[in-house]
Amino acid sequence: MITMENMKNKLISKKIYLGMLLASIFLTLAFATKAKAYDQKDAIPWSKNSNIICGYYKNKSAGEVVFLPEESINIGNRNYNKLDQLLNMKNVSTIIIPKGSKVLVNGSLKMTSNKTIIATGATLTFKEGASAVFAAANKSVKNVKIIGGKWRSAKSGGHTGGFFQFAFAKNIVLDGIDCNANYNGHAIELIACENVTVQNCKVAAIGKNPKDCKEEQIQIDIATKKTAPMAARYGAKYAKGQTCKNIYILNNKISGARSVGVNWYQGENGKYINKFHQNIVIKGNTMTSTTSEGLQYFNTIGGEISGNTIKTNATRTENNSSYTIGVHVAICGKAPSAMKKSTLYIQNNVIRGNRNGIYVKAYFNQAETKVLSKLGKVYIKNNKVYCKKGKKNAIVQLKNSCTSFVNSKNKCYNW
Repeated sequence: MITMENMKNKLISKKIYLGMLLASIFLTLAFATKAKAYDQKDAIPWSKNSNIICGYYKNKSAGEVVFLPEESINIGNRNYNKLDQLLNMKNVSTIIIPKGSKVLVNGSLKMTSNKTIIATGATLTFKEGASAVFAAANKSVKNVKIIGGKWRSAKSGGHTGGFFQFAFAKNIVLDGIDCNANYNGHAIELIACENVTVQNCKVAAIGKNPKDCKEEQIQIDIATKKTAPMAARYGAKYAKGQTCKNIYILNNKISGARSVGVNWYQGENGKYINKFHQNIVIKGNTMTSTTSEGLQYFNTIGGEISGNTIKTNATRTENNSSYTIGVHVAICGKAPSAMKKSTLYIQNNVIRGNRNGIYVKAYFNQAETKVLSKLGKVYIKNNKVYCKKGKKNAIVQLKNSCTSFVNSKNKCYNW
């Protein structure tokens, strides 16, 4: 006799069966999709072994390629060579590192022009001593984007050179990357570069922090034999004091001995002290320094420092006290005529410093009794400035260092 209870149980059993069947079909299809992620016609054979696939075209007409990493032990050399192949293929414009992949790379990626690397959700680890990305000075690399990803050195204390290093490069974008270097290194190093944007990135120093360390995690540098030895090795013409232009550091979280440094060079008998960067924009960042300035901003014609939260915890004394300034602006040589008409905006920031919050200094004689070259127009507006040496030291312009100086609507506090 069929009862209502029996019918109910049979109906439940059918539902369970159908559910299990659908789940089985779904898993089978998912596995099949994963097992065959590309059509054979889209495959890119590895040049060193045509039986191994380097990647496959996601959109061949657009040059979009999905890299096929290998995560087995001791596979780093193969990943390096396969990525190197893709970076040197003319019909490849975009290389996509699959989300969730962990890629060991036994060498620095030598960047080439007109390439985009998308690594969102992936982790790339580079062997000890290797940079992550290196753009050689003699290649004049241009039109590059690197988007997302965790970029790490296999060295536990972090890389001690420039982890992302671009020299004589143009039109570069680093967007949303998470990278670090040793306190004595640089996570991102820009040497004589033009039109570079670093945005939405997490940049941090790791390892041991020496008490007198003044290396920056993002370095904007001049090209000389001392400051840029990797560029100078390509010849003397790459070490003639070339500087940076149109550099935008936007909406990043940065920490290090010195978070960001816009540098000059006094060596070689002052040969390059009259070399100046142009238009450096530091905007919307959270910047924390441990043993040097929150921001060093030297030898620069025009620019903007706005909407940042900048703090240094440096506590040096006497002759080294300048390294404890929150935002340190200075020129250290004879500025070109363009400086007179230039404008630097320092506005809408929250700044914490020890000796000074904001300090502005021109180029003086050794006794600091005569100004030899002034900054242009400097507007300091709507900032909150905290200083451990008291409110009167929060914002300081040394002895009429600027052609025009506006100190307006700032709020200064003891810290």
